[in-house]
Amino acid sequence: MRRWPGFLAVLLCLVELHTYAQDEASVLTLKEARRVALANRPAVKAGQLSVASAQQATAAVESARYPQLWGSLTVANALRETETINGQTVTLDSRIAAGGLNNPLVLRRDAGGLFLSQLVTDFGRTTKLVESAKNSETAQQHQAIATRAQILLEVSDAYYAALAAQAVLLVATKTVDARKLLLDRVTALTQNKLRSALDVSFAQVNLGEAQLLQLKARNAVDAAFARLSTSLGYRDGRRFTLVDEASVEVPPGELGSILADAIAARPELASLRADREAARKFADAQHALRFPTINLYAAAGVTPIGDERFSNQYGAIGVNLNIPVLDGGKITALEKGAKFKAEALSEGVTEAENNVTEAVRVAWLNAKAAYENIGITSSLKDAATQALKLADSRYNLGITSIIELNQAQLSAIGAEIAYSRAKYGYLAALDILSYQVGTLDAQVAGAAGGAR
Repeated sequence: MRRWPGFLAVLLCLVELHTYAQDEASVLTLKEARRVALANRPAVKAGQLSVASAQQATAAVESARYPQLWGSLTVANALRETETINGQTVTLDSRIAAGGLNNPLVLRRDAGGLFLSQLVTDFGRTTKLVESAKNSETAQQHQAIATRAQILLEVSDAYYAALAAQAVLLVATKTVDARKLLLDRVTALTQNKLRSALDVSFAQVNLGEAQLLQLKARNAVDAAFARLSTSLGYRDGRRFTLVDEASVEVPPGELGSILADAIAARPELASLRADREAARKFADAQHALRFPTINLYAAAGVTPIGDERFSNQYGAIGVNLNIPVLDGGKITALEKGAKFKAEALSEGVTEAENNVTEAVRVAWLNAKAAYENIGITSSLKDAATQALKLADSRYNLGITSIIELNQAQLSAIGAEIAYSRAKYGYLAALDILSYQVGTLDAQVAGAAGGAR
């Protein structure tokens, strides 16, 4: 039995070491969070697959420029009749007589062969279709970049929100500890007839309020980590040890240059412009339907079973010129429809540029206000801390009441929470501004490259 205490001590040490190792493994920096999110989020993979699909669509359109070769195996059994003409039996072959202007002869045969076709020229239609497909591919690439930027923004916002929630919980925990000490002190003073029982009641109420604040703060931390886990691509809620590495930088200066950068760099706008160019090229391709098409054809094969009047081998080569004459207005309708779509996309680009301009302006104003808020809340925190020290000293000397001390504590708590939220709110506002300008993904990639 004497060995049990030693065994329990060793077991507790192992548990503590295991917990410490888990805590070390769960350390998460913002850079690592972004990397994990880009690796885990299905939206990123979906964007990459969409780009790959667009590339294959371009290859499919471009294949019209190259020779097309296919093999055929044909077995046909034609209806034949026999007649007696001038005392001789004659076999009459079948002909298709209805359903068209041609009147082809149908022969019984078993044949196999190859057929080759090569587009000589369609006066630029295929070229325009390829250019349209390439622009659509470019649009998908920019859309994938926009998706990455959106995910990076979600991760950053969730990370800063979790840091802010932890800071509030720390303040709440410190407040609970401080008010427990105050309650113990007031209780001792009351027992020594130096304070009234009313002070004890006020101290108990203050402790209860602090505990409620702590409970809300813990719930906010749990919710923040649930959001962070989702932004990282995890289905289950996970806890991490977050690292506060960000420094408070001065917000960007001139709004005009930022707006110009946003119009040029925003991936959503680049995607819309590529879609517009794709629509324009497609309209040009529809216009090219009015022009002739020249194709080269070649065929060769064998007919091991067939009419004995014909050779058992065949081969031919030819050129076909196809000229559209009347189509009931189909080409005109296709061309106009494509042009209208291109014009609609052009108006959509202008509308999107206006929306981006507004979003950048608002984000820039919010970043400036958030930066100024840090200075204000910092001064407020210092003043509230000093006021709390004075109130505590005055209460200890019996000059003031516990109500004044409580008010000073509330002011100090509120100021410290406001400062923490202002700091992380400003960092989140900077990332929002970078996202609206369209440089967030590039900044993250540059930071990762610099770190390597």
